[in-house]
Amino acid sequence: MAFRFSPLTLRRWNTFFRQKRAWVGLCGFLFVFIISMTAEFWSNSKPILMKRDGNWFAPAFLHYSASKFGVTDSFVVDYRALVKKDQETNLETWAWFPLNAWDPYEQTTEIMTAPSSTHWLGTDSLGRDVTARLIYGTRVSLSYGLLFWLLSFLIGIFIGSIQGYFAGTTDFITERLKELIEILPFLSVVILVNGLMKSDSFWLTLFVVVLFSWASVSSQLRAQFLSLRKREYCEAARAAGAKDLRIIFVHILPNAVTPILTLTPFTVSAGIATLAVLDYLGFGLSPPTPSLGELLQQGRTYIQNAAWLLITPTVALSWMLISINLIGESLRESFDPRK
Repeated sequence: MAFRFSPLTLRRWNTFFRQKRAWVGLCGFLFVFIISMTAEFWSNSKPILMKRDGNWFAPAFLHYSASKFGVTDSFVVDYRALVKKDQETNLETWAWFPLNAWDPYEQTTEIMTAPSSTHWLGTDSLGRDVTARLIYGTRVSLSYGLLFWLLSFLIGIFIGSIQGYFAGTTDFITERLKELIEILPFLSVVILVNGLMKSDSFWLTLFVVVLFSWASVSSQLRAQFLSLRKREYCEAARAAGAKDLRIIFVHILPNAVTPILTLTPFTVSAGIATLAVLDYLGFGLSPPTPSLGELLQQGRTYIQNAAWLLITPTVALSWMLISINLIGESLRESFDPRK
């Protein structure tokens, strides 16, 4: 039998898509998502496609050794110089470079230059192209926010389901654990962990932040389970011999999780904002990882001499957060059980 949405769910989604702010948020978010997730097509020092001496290459996506192109004095291929040299020696070479032919890690001698036709949004304090770092940094932020939402919800939903269904001692012990997590100073723990591990990697930072974030999701799902676990369909399932896990994940969870899903956009935006703050303070991702927070920090330092370093990441971060929050407000309006 084909799966069908219930009339109530269809009505809620129709309400969502009839809201102008929902479309504004969706269009704004999808624009940023598509550009950042396909960053190699828009900004890269390597060609997207290259034909050299009758052979095809895709340097932007595949790694080739320098010896493959006859480069013996370096382990890294400078494709711009290679194409220029081939043209001078009349070797048949064709290369399709991205619109912005700069890598986010590539340093140049043009330090703190203003926006120009060469560097659309200028360069930073190390001579790196701001456009490239903005696009790749946005991808890092979005990936972080989406993973933060996914892990927080998976942990929170699992623990909240068990806590709310079994109640009693399980509920008491879990509540004490959540209270312990909530009273710990978040920023101090991040600094301590990064110091002890001698690392501030993407995954370590994500793990520490998720450790402090699942409790709110768990509490909301616990409240849903406490109100649903004694309903008639749950009692009927027990009478029919259904196991506890089946009752939790088949009968109760689908009815309890809908109000929680309306928090998804706000959780994603919270993850993005948290990473930006940590990077701004210097406790986030390790250099030279592209980061909106790192650009903001540079912008604050050089605001009098290079205002574009502050304006660019501020506009990008505001665009993302406003778009995501517009989606969240529309979802909350559409799925509000009182309407």
